[in-house]
Amino acid sequence: MFDWLNPFSKVITSVEKVASEWIETNKEEAEAKAIFLKAMDPNGMMRLEITRRVLSLYALYMIIMIILLGCEFFNFVPSGTNLEQMASATSKLQELFLPITSMVGVIVSASFGVNWQNSKNESAK
Repeated sequence: MFDWLNPFSKVITSVEKVASEWIETNKEEAEAKAIFLKAMDPNGMMRLEITRRVLSLYALYMIIMIILLGCEFFNFVPSGTNLEQMASATSKLQELFLPITSMVGVIVSASFGVNWQNSKNESAK
């Protein structure tokens, strides 16, 4: 009854094989990249160092923001500048708050996610 579909089934089978090979190759490449990254940073020290550095730079950003906001609030202007320049610098740092905080959140979340996954894998063994 459906003999006319027989040539199409061969085409579908060959497309399926190509797609399956393509998917398997990408999985193998992903596994190879994961092994390469694990070889580069076997105990996660590089990831932890990057997270530590990002958090220290974020703390520096927050300290500078607090100092600038305090100076602007109390009208304490260093010599060689005026209040408008301080307000401009403060507004620029305030505009960067959301992007900087978001990126710090993403980096720290990724680090904790990797730590969680490693702990989960080790406990499953």
